[in-house]
Amino acid sequence: MGRSINPLHFIGQDGWTVPDPDTAANSEGLIALSWDLAPDLYDRCYDKGIFPWFEQEGVVFWFSPDVRSVTPTSEVKVAKSMRPYMNKKQWRFSVNTEFEKVIEKCSEVPRPGQAGTWISETFQTNFLHMHQLGMAHSFEVWESDELIGGTFGVMTGAVFVGESMFHTRANASKFAYIGMCQYLSRNGVEFIDNQLPTEHLDSLGARNIERDEFLKLLEVHSEGRERVIIEALTKTTLPL
Repeated sequence: MGRSINPLHFIGQDGWTVPDPDTAANSEGLIALSWDLAPDLYDRCYDKGIFPWFEQEGVVFWFSPDVRSVTPTSEVKVAKSMRPYMNKKQWRFSVNTEFEKVIEKCSEVPRPGQAGTWISETFQTNFLHMHQLGMAHSFEVWESDELIGGTFGVMTGAVFVGESMFHTRANASKFAYIGMCQYLSRNGVEFIDNQLPTEHLDSLGARNIERDEFLKLLEVHSEGRERVIIEALTKTTLPL
């Protein structure tokens, strides 16, 4: 028999509750809609593995996909192709020094098969607000004084939810991701929630798990846990 179709939930209004992650309305995991974005929405929904994917005509679409990509921070892969960048020490890594610029770059970089970006002004404004609240963080890569790569995301308990990444030099986004995993691992964060699987993430050590396994991971590392505090870090090199 085919999968049953559940009605969509509407979240963010007075008295709203977080939907059961297993009640997604379609195979892609669409589960809820909201009129806007707010830190409270992220705070409550991310604990249950529900995230906003895009905005269309003023409506935000929230998802809980069947398969989730996660990376254990201590198991990030450093491919042989990355070792020269780390050995030469030409690139530097930093944390929370240019959050707004990283978001702008992520929204501007052309991506194959995508006509636009999901990081609309609504998303950018909300992420900036969450950064000010200590919820959202950026990880940057520098060549001299030029920002050439980066990634950003949201901390929920002891799980970091990766949102997007960019590069203007080959492998700079991988450098950012490796640095992010190393930094978060040292600060007690054991997992990155990559949200959706990609070959790029798989090459960096991500593994794809079913929703049930992912929700159990969140129960241990996110729900009821105090949010890990991520401090700023000035430019430094990455260890091999």
